Amino acid sequence: MFAIWGLSPLYFALINHVPAFEVMVHRVIWAVPMVGLYAAMTGQWGAVRAVGRSRRGMAVMAMAAAMVSINWFVFVYAIQTGRTAEASFGYYIYPLLAVVLGALVFRERITGLQRGAAALAAVGVLGIAIARGTPPWIALIVACSFAIYGAIRKSSSVGPLVGVFWELILMTPPMLLYLAWISGGVFGADMGTSLLLVGCSFFTAVPLIIYVEVTKILEFSTVGVLFYLNPTLQFISALLLGEALSMGEVGAFGIIWIGVAIYCYDLLRRRRS
Repeated sequence: MFAIWGLSPLYFALINHVPAFEVMVHRVIWAVPMVGLYAAMTGQWGAVRAVGRSRRGMAVMAMAAAMVSINWFVFVYAIQTGRTAEASFGYYIYPLLAVVLGALVFRERITGLQRGAAALAAVGVLGIAIARGTPPWIALIVACSFAIYGAIRKSSSVGPLVGVFWELILMTPPMLLYLAWISGGVFGADMGTSLLLVGCSFFTAVPLIIYVEVTKILEFSTVGVLFYLNPTLQFISALLLGEALSMGEVGAFGIIWIGVAIYCYDLLRRRRS
């Protein structure tokens, strides 16, 4: 799951000539039949209909869809504007933010070392802001949108597959309206680009279902340890794509990595005790 997300910048870089929102549109609409088929094969249509009849369930799915759509759009936009490293920085922040949300929303215990790790993340954000002369908005939006999405999904009783299906369904109408407004965009004009746009759905449905399932099984903060494979591979992808970082940015990343190491050490220590 995290390896798929982590290496996805290398794939999305192949369609940098397609506007970011148009890429997100195809991530959504081609994932719908994939998830729908799997739901039918696993006999979950009854659960799908039950959620559709629940106002509260649909409201939760709408909030989750809004958060994940923001995350997807900003991530693709970051790749297209040569800021993949900053997006990966956001995913480094996310697990530390999950610790805070876990404590505030789900009453999960937060240790002194975890507080220190979160504080280092805040210092790292400040370091990026100083190095660039502006806050790292992409990193902050990526981290906050995904953390809020995870919290919404964890607090919901809707199953992972059913939830992802409804999120995609709720996103589809405005996506189709956008395609109609741009007269279909680039799709169909070039076979190679069209196939790559269809392939975007793989990076949407499969890892997201796995992620939602993991957040329901594990503590919300524990997911962070496994999650670090994602931004690490994204950071490597950024270097492979030729992105350059200033010494100040490298230093800020270093502070974040120290916080990550402290966080992982604390979790391992508590599991052994």
